Amino acid sequence: MNKYKELLFLFNAFIIIFTELLIYAFFKDKLSFIDRITKKLADINILYVKIFQAFALNNSLIDDKINNMLLKFTDNAPWTTRDIDFDTLFKLEDDEQLKFQDNLSEPINAGMISLVYRAKKRTDNSDVIIKIKRKNIEQMLDDAINNLLFFMYILSFFPLVQKYQLRELVNKNIDIIRHQVNFNEEVQNILKIKNNCKNLKYVKIPNVFKDITDKYSNVILMEKIDGVPIHQVKEEDYEGFAKQVLKFGFVTTLIHGVTHGDLHSGNILFIKDENDTKYKYKIGVLDFGIIFEVDTNHKSMLFEVISELFNNPAEITAEKLLTSGIIEPVDALKLIPIEHYKNILQFTTEIIQNTVYNSKQANQIQLYKFLSQFKTYMCDSEITKYGLKPSDNFVKTQLILAMAQGVTLTLCKDDYMTLADKVINELFHTNMIL
Repeated sequence: MNKYKELLFLFNAFIIIFTELLIYAFFKDKLSFIDRITKKLADINILYVKIFQAFALNNSLIDDKINNMLLKFTDNAPWTTRDIDFDTLFKLEDDEQLKFQDNLSEPINAGMISLVYRAKKRTDNSDVIIKIKRKNIEQMLDDAINNLLFFMYILSFFPLVQKYQLRELVNKNIDIIRHQVNFNEEVQNILKIKNNCKNLKYVKIPNVFKDITDKYSNVILMEKIDGVPIHQVKEEDYEGFAKQVLKFGFVTTLIHGVTHGDLHSGNILFIKDENDTKYKYKIGVLDFGIIFEVDTNHKSMLFEVISELFNNPAEITAEKLLTSGIIEPVDALKLIPIEHYKNILQFTTEIIQNTVYNSKQANQIQLYKFLSQFKTYMCDSEITKYGLKPSDNFVKTQLILAMAQGVTLTLCKDDYMTLADKVINELFHTNMIL
């Protein structure tokens, strides 16, 4: 039966790719091409959209506008009534004294893994949010993994595919998606980040009812946070909210060493509190299915690089970055021929110069440019024997920036670096590490 499913997936995948490439060849409309292929992949299995997005980003095949469109799509993923676990919802309503605010056939939001509902607790009339897994999501995930691995096996016969490192990319994303299906792990993530951020007055993380997930492994019950989505934020408030998003990212990564791994616009609520003069702008952070932990040494080196980013020449920053743990093994950099080290240092310096000082924009495309150039050098026969490769820390940084790109693109516009400079000065050049 599995082989039949795999062959059917292979046939459908090739039909989709062939027909869409044919249409694109005639009309050259990239945005429509991405939109159509995404919807067709979602019709087969919504999880394929995440893999497609990761592949396109990793190979610089899409720009910021298209990436932002894909982020919105995965946050408002298509669903049908077959995805709704009515039995668990009815049981939850009765046993836990809840009153749903909406029709159970109409969730207020839908992600790749789960559906979201609003409810009130009958005991105290407080507002809560219910996040429940799509019905049979584990089976959907298993089917997706089997199909993708079979697809990778077929593609392995084509030498051109090797340059895109598809197998490595698929395996990394499969691992990430598996973590998102584990709600017990997500509850632990919420508790950890909430404790880390307890002194951050501009960040709200919902209280979570751990006992509910202990009882219903496919449900997370949490406090409802009042805020608005990014498309309802007024332009006059962009800078205020942008600074808080940047602060949250810098503090959780560089101070706590544990940060949100999927900080796209759908996972942030924006709260304007006119009664709080010091923290008028606040953000509510949701969905902790993915978090990234940065090891202590890399965190310390990254802190040093970031805190001095705007004071040092680009070449000095590049030297520190290359020895910060983004490449492993670090010691091998000292052993490669000097001309190769100079080349790596030069293109790293150029990217930093263009990103930080010239364009005033920073995004995942710049990082992928660096990664692509770095991989090219890794193929050189004179240095492959040293085993240089991008570190796990570097890959994590890529993913963090890729997910946050939609938020920063909207709120910061073309002034990312100016705002980042202000935030870094507030956080690290004063005593305001809050």
